[in-house]
Amino acid sequence: MGCVGDAIGALDCLLALDAQDSVTEVLLCASVPVPDTLRQRFPATRFVERPGALVPELWRDGIDLARGKIVALTISPMVPAPDWAATAAREAELHGVVAGAIDPLNGLPLGDLAECLCRYARDMSPFDARATADIPGDNCAYRRDVLQRTREHWADGFWEPTVNHALARDGLTPRQDPALRVEQGRSAGTAAFVRQRLAHGRAHGRQRGAGFGQARNLVGVLAAPAVPFVLLLRVYRELAARGRVNAKSLAALPWLVAYDVAWAVGEARGHLDALRAS
Repeated sequence: MGCVGDAIGALDCLLALDAQDSVTEVLLCASVPVPDTLRQRFPATRFVERPGALVPELWRDGIDLARGKIVALTISPMVPAPDWAATAAREAELHGVVAGAIDPLNGLPLGDLAECLCRYARDMSPFDARATADIPGDNCAYRRDVLQRTREHWADGFWEPTVNHALARDGLTPRQDPALRVEQGRSAGTAAFVRQRLAHGRAHGRQRGAGFGQARNLVGVLAAPAVPFVLLLRVYRELAARGRVNAKSLAALPWLVAYDVAWAVGEARGHLDALRAS
C-alpha cells in the first residue's frame, strides 16, 4: 500500500485488510512519518518510510520487499471489499495480472469525489470484465514472475501504464474484473491532490519524454492548454456510459478543472525537462 498523505488516513484500509484471512502480508510504504499508534494497532503490518517519495516509487519499494507469490497494490484512501485479497490472489494466479473496480465511498465531499472521478471514471462500476492494458494501479494484483519480467520498466518507479503496455506488447494483456472491488474514501485534501497531480504529471511527462525526440516533446509542451479539456471530456463520457452523470458529479466540475490543469502543467514541465536533457 502506498501512502503519501497523513498516515492515519490509512486506518480504514488497514482495518479492511486486517479482517481478511487470505492476506498473508501487508506492507505500508509511506512518504510521511508513520505514528506509533498505527504501528501498535497493526503489529503484523510492515511499515516502510520513504520520505518525499511518490506513490510509484513507494510501490516499487514495496514490490521489492514483498515476499509473496502474488503482489497486490493499492493506496491508503482505498477501502477494499471483504473478499478483496482472496479475489486478487485467485485472479492474478489465473491471469498473471488483474485489476478491478474503484467506486467512490458514499457521502464523500465534493473535492474527494472529484479526485475519484478524475482518476477512476473509467474504472467505476458497472462494467464487464475485459482485457485491457489501461488498468488502475490503485486496485490491482500481479503474479511475481510477471513483475520480474518487467523489472526494467519500473526501476525508477512502478508507473502502471508503462509496465502494463510493455506486458501487452509481450503478449500478456492485463484483465480488469469488477469482482475485485475497492471504494475510495477520504483523501489528504484538495491542496495535497493538486500537488500530487503536478508531481505525477511532471514525472509522467519526463518519463515518456525520455523516449521521444525533440519535436514530439515540443508538441507535448505546446499542447498543454488543450489537455484539461480532453481529460474532462473523457471523465464525463465515462460517467455518462455508466449512468453516473448527476447533480453531484456536475457540482464537482470546479475541482475537476483544477486537478486537470495541475496535471497538464506538470506534464508540460516534464516534456520541457526532457527537451532540456536532449
